[in-house]
Amino acid sequence: MIRRRSYNIIYNVQRIILLVFYTTTAIALSIPLAKLISSLSPNNLFPLIATLLLYMVLVVVIGSFIHVVSYIPFHLATAFDPIKNDIASGTIRELDQLGIRVSRFTTEFFNFSFLDIAHTFFQTEETGLISHEDMTDVQLALEEYGMLEKSKQLEEIIRAGKFSFQDTEYHLYILPIWFGDQWLGYLGLLSGKRISRFFQKFLMEYENNFLDDQIMYVKQLSKKG
Repeated sequence: MIRRRSYNIIYNVQRIILLVFYTTTAIALSIPLAKLISSLSPNNLFPLIATLLLYMVLVVVIGSFIHVVSYIPFHLATAFDPIKNDIASGTIRELDQLGIRVSRFTTEFFNFSFLDIAHTFFQTEETGLISHEDMTDVQLALEEYGMLEKSKQLEEIIRAGKFSFQDTEYHLYILPIWFGDQWLGYLGLLSGKRISRFFQKFLMEYENNFLDDQIMYVKQLSKKG
């Protein structure tokens, strides 16, 4: 606990330093940019205002990207700890229980500008489709499409197309879950926006470092009864 608290302090200090550096750099670059535009159009304020507004938008977008990239790797482990602790203590002993927790956690944690998961569901051969919310319509559609069987052929996350759910159109992503050479199931992700290949890697790391071993452990527990 003390070691983790020390890591938290170090990490927060590093993020503050990064934020201060990024902010001061952005402000410093805006000054010569404003002077350049003013020299090109000395009697016209519109180009200056338009350029500075576009620059501010760019700064915000890049800042949001840096926030997501720096936030996820460290906070993911801490946020996932309650699920791991409940598995270790025996509170979670069935795949249905784990599926509900993982579904809720994935939806609530991955809520960023560049990586926003609106709905999540989990499916295995033993359990069928599981989610912390009612996804009956999704289940019927995926059963018709044979997604469970098709997910066995996947080695990494794919975009399976667009999917209409609750009167909203989402991009459907299928994240297969493997423990070594053993297929365990898949995680279905609905996102309002396309997820770039860069951030898809974050989801694959999430599966590889957090989901597969915990699912395998609970699977073994459920067999023991």
